[in-house]
Amino acid sequence: MKKTVFFILLVAFSISSYGQYRWEVTGGITSSSLNIENADSNRGVGFHFNAGYGYVMGVRAKTSIVFSIEVLQRNSEVVGNVFGSQVTADLKALQVGFNPKFRYLFNRGKDRFRPFINVGPAFRLNTGVEFGGVDLESDQFEQLVISGVYGVGFSQMIGEMFDIMLEVGATNDFTDNLVDIDSKFFDIYGRVGVRFRIYDARR
Repeated sequence: MKKTVFFILLVAFSISSYGQYRWEVTGGITSSSLNIENADSNRGVGFHFNAGYGYVMGVRAKTSIVFSIEVLQRNSEVVGNVFGSQVTADLKALQVGFNPKFRYLFNRGKDRFRPFINVGPAFRLNTGVEFGGVDLESDQFEQLVISGVYGVGFSQMIGEMFDIMLEVGATNDFTDNLVDIDSKFFDIYGRVGVRFRIYDARR
């Protein structure tokens, strides 16, 4: 009897805990500029893909922690003295990262339209960096880049289990991208996507 009660409680706890998660997938464009020493830069356009889930906290589903995996390409034209020579060339970085962020939503938990803000760090690995059409060696660029991500947006309920989402925001690097060169990206991004929730409660 005790085993049966324990099993029922365990299943109930698992279901209720699982129900607190919301899954989302978004994608869009990134406009990047590179702050680099001894050179100027112009903005370039890349892409941004984000997939994650959020755990609901607080009442009326106003706050959550969202854990996301992201893939982004960051492009910027560089004009100046880089690697010991005067150049005009594009620097492209393909990065894969992890972005945990705190999200706060406005309006009530059952409202169909909900604006939100979110902020958090991003830990990104440079999987490849290209400069002037040439792939850089791994010892020429930093492997790990730490950034801050700040976004605003809204979600609109579609049916009982799906939302559409739109988010715009900015990303700034705290660490350099190139070895021994002050080289930090600053991005402005925009992306759209969908959110799937287990039951009709809003994140």
